[in-house]
Amino acid sequence: MAFDWSQFYEKQGGRGVRPTFESALAAWDRPAGTAIDLGCGDGVETRELAERGWTVLAVDSDPAVDERVRDGLSAEATARVSTRCAAFEALGDLPRADLVYAGFALPFCDPTRFPYLWADIRDAIEPGGLFAGELFGPHDEWFGRPGMNFHDRAGVEAMLTGLDVLRLVEDDRRGMSFEGPKHWHVFHIVARA
Repeated sequence: MAFDWSQFYEKQGGRGVRPTFESALAAWDRPAGTAIDLGCGDGVETRELAERGWTVLAVDSDPAVDERVRDGLSAEATARVSTRCAAFEALGDLPRADLVYAGFALPFCDPTRFPYLWADIRDAIEPGGLFAGELFGPHDEWFGRPGMNFHDRAGVEAMLTGLDVLRLVEDDRRGMSFEGPKHWHVFHIVARA
């Protein structure tokens, strides 16, 4: 599946942090810790975390990830950010983190590699830490596109077994994407380890 991610990031310019991310921060009741932003894209959430005192590893397959994420950060916040340019399929082990955030990113992992990525995410979350992100369901208009993974509600709930699910919202509706109108089927998740 060949998306022009640079064009997507340009179209997203000026957006605020995503609601699932806000829900995760609202659920966090400790001082700023360590975070991983998987598929960090334009870096909005990475910058927000770094400015709030979090130490963040920002991961994206776009070669401009470092420049994009650091754009507009204060010097103090910049020192708290590291980046890794890697596709999910070649990511390897993740460091331990208090928060693993993956906003609209995980569906773009090849389905044959997704179970390994999910296991790595679960292993990375510190006890009491949070996962926040989205998964796509089978009613999504992109269902069946090569290189993407999709999960029904039972599958999502099974993936969250052993976590304290703080938010699981299923969104199944028409809306807009960067390619134009589409039908979305999205599970918005916030869960505590």
